Amino acid sequence: MKTISAVFHPLLMATYSCVVMFLVIPEIFSPIRYEAIPSFIIIVFITTCVVPAISILFLKFTQRVSSLEITKLEERSLPFLSIGTFYGVTCYMFYSKLNVPWPLLIMMISVTLLIFIIYLISFRFKISVHSAAIWGVAGLFSAMAVKYLSTVNVEVLALLFVLSGLTTTSRLFLGRHTPAESWSGAFLGFVFCFTAFFLLG
Repeated sequence: MKTISAVFHPLLMATYSCVVMFLVIPEIFSPIRYEAIPSFIIIVFITTCVVPAISILFLKFTQRVSSLEITKLEERSLPFLSIGTFYGVTCYMFYSKLNVPWPLLIMMISVTLLIFIIYLISFRFKISVHSAAIWGVAGLFSAMAVKYLSTVNVEVLALLFVLSGLTTTSRLFLGRHTPAESWSGAFLGFVFCFTAFFLLG
């Protein structure tokens, strides 16, 4: 279960989403050239995973958080604010500098807004970020399937839902979250990301 939680860490979700899009619907990256898509995915990985991870390490080093897993409610706001800021800067870069296709930009904006919603919720409630993140991915691809019909096949969606369920179950099994924290995260992630992409993507 620890392996599942690590492999499906929230900071990896944007990268995984781009990889799945590349494998299933590479045309969504247009006008980015096909051979340039892997380089773009590396940029996404660096800006949405590596840099935020370094910021969390810095917070741990400066003792602003007591654990890299950020398990204490009172310590969660600052990391989420910093991560949301990095994602926001990434969205701006994608929009103003890289001419990123609209569906990908909407995906990034949706994820960024979701992080800031979690930031606000974290002042009062320890919602599961793992659940919100991976169910958010499921919501994004479900919205794509509804909007574009044949572009996302049933097998991909089924796998996403299985992985989402496994990730949420792993957080419960490890005792990191209560059922209320886990399933509220799942509901928030899925509904918000589905709605955002369906309306704007």
